[in-house]
Amino acid sequence: MGIFSKFFEQKRKSSDPELQFGRYTDTYKTDDKYKSWDIAIEHFENEKYLVSYTHFLDFLKSDSHQNVSYTTENGKILFSIYQGSKLISGEADFKKCKAEAKIVKTKILPLGLMRQLLEENFDLRYTRYTIDDDDCISLKFDTFVEDGSPHKIYQALKELATEADRKDDLLMDTFEGLEPINNNHTRPISDNEKKIKYHFFKKWCDNVLHEIDLGKLNPFLYPGGISFLILDFLYKTDYLIKPEGKVMEQIREGHDLFFNESLLTVHEKNKILIKMVRDLEKVTAESLAKELYEVNSTFGTSMPEGHQRLVDIIDAQMTDFDWYYENKFHTFANAICGYVAGFSLFAYSLPEPSKALLKLFYMITENKYFNELGFNEEYYLNDVFYPKNIHQAIKYIITDNKEKYPGIQVDNRYLQYDDLPTFSRSFLQMITNMQYPEYL
Repeated sequence: MGIFSKFFEQKRKSSDPELQFGRYTDTYKTDDKYKSWDIAIEHFENEKYLVSYTHFLDFLKSDSHQNVSYTTENGKILFSIYQGSKLISGEADFKKCKAEAKIVKTKILPLGLMRQLLEENFDLRYTRYTIDDDDCISLKFDTFVEDGSPHKIYQALKELATEADRKDDLLMDTFEGLEPINNNHTRPISDNEKKIKYHFFKKWCDNVLHEIDLGKLNPFLYPGGISFLILDFLYKTDYLIKPEGKVMEQIREGHDLFFNESLLTVHEKNKILIKMVRDLEKVTAESLAKELYEVNSTFGTSMPEGHQRLVDIIDAQMTDFDWYYENKFHTFANAICGYVAGFSLFAYSLPEPSKALLKLFYMITENKYFNELGFNEEYYLNDVFYPKNIHQAIKYIITDNKEKYPGIQVDNRYLQYDDLPTFSRSFLQMITNMQYPEYL
């Protein structure tokens, strides 16, 4: 890339608004971070526990956002960790390491709430729910430092942080008399952004229900098409709109139901999922707005996977795509491609180039949504493709990742522009053929 091309390319990208899409992942760290981890292990094995913990916290600390802070004084480490809407406070000395996340403040103790927390305590491996002297429901963890290896502390803090982050909005929505606490670090988004996100959330939801209620596909004969349609909507909502409360939890429940409930048939799962979509249709602008804010996080929840896992997912669904496309069910063919992208981003932490291409997939197929949010690029608007812009965006992804992923190659000659389903399939096919040999 020439010097002038590089200048204009950087200028084009910097004009995009700084919005977050998708959930945080901590899988891919720099070499310096892994060095901090190795040093933490070494010092722990040499019984230098507090020194070990400072390097462990350096390992957790992000270079791009303020998610971890700590101080050392008089033989004690005091630390703070941010995970979504929750603040985790902790300390370690020569005897113990402990941490706590205050979830909600309560004026009363509903019996149903107490029963729920008691039952959930049995499912937690490292932490436990408690009620402190300030009437706050909290999650706590503690261990003797001799037993608190970096591996154990990492797993314990991850359980504490992710569980507390999930619970605050959920408990307040379910039980009366609960108040938020320690969430002043969340960053509000503009009313205009909330309005846009709600508009498209409703639009996508209505489109799904319209196809289910009035579409030509027989849901009894072809239940898989209904599943693809609903899961595409759920994953797209999670990645593009990124709700942080009850809607987020419903998306997770839908995912778990479909993939983990082996006793139900696809028809039975679809019945539950359709009811879930009808419930989401009733979500008001005000209630969704409460879930829309920006956060810093320290722990990811998706499973790390290499590029080959994404290739396998794409290959597994293309036969289904071909049948729906050839039989003129283009909405369902589109949904299959959307499902592949959304599921991969939801369930797995993929290498950066793969993840960037899936984001570009959404930027193209949901171009109007991104434009409304302030992104200027034209990729696919009013049934018209802009191949030059698409090729330039792919080129930027390659250039941006070549230093960390030497040898990466993406061949945009696979792309076809006959219609949206054909393009979507060809885009995924292009991803399956991308090469970065050292990281497959």
